[in-house]
Amino acid sequence: MTEVSEAAQIAPQAIARWTGLPEDAPLRISLTRADLDNLLLGLRTLAIGQSELAAALAAHINQDPGECHEAVLRAGDLSRAAFGRINGFAGAIMAGAVPEG
Repeated sequence: MTEVSEAAQIAPQAIARWTGLPEDAPLRISLTRADLDNLLLGLRTLAIGQSELAAALAAHINQDPGECHEAVLRAGDLSRAAFGRINGFAGAIMAGAVPEG
């Protein structure tokens, strides 16, 4: 990954709305496929980032500082991308959840 986009931020209004919901209330949540894609691709990206960290460790053990550095950079890029997707999913839930009933 060479291009890193800024992580999606959760809107303050969505956070305020979410914190205003009763903690024990059942919720009704309507999600789009794009919302679920954010969750699934965010989790997948985290897993790939973990493999990059393992590659960085292997490169470090094998005394390959160049590859170690590159793998750490890739892991960081993947982590930021995953964070953005997971924030997008969380924001959709916070913005759209309504108490059932």
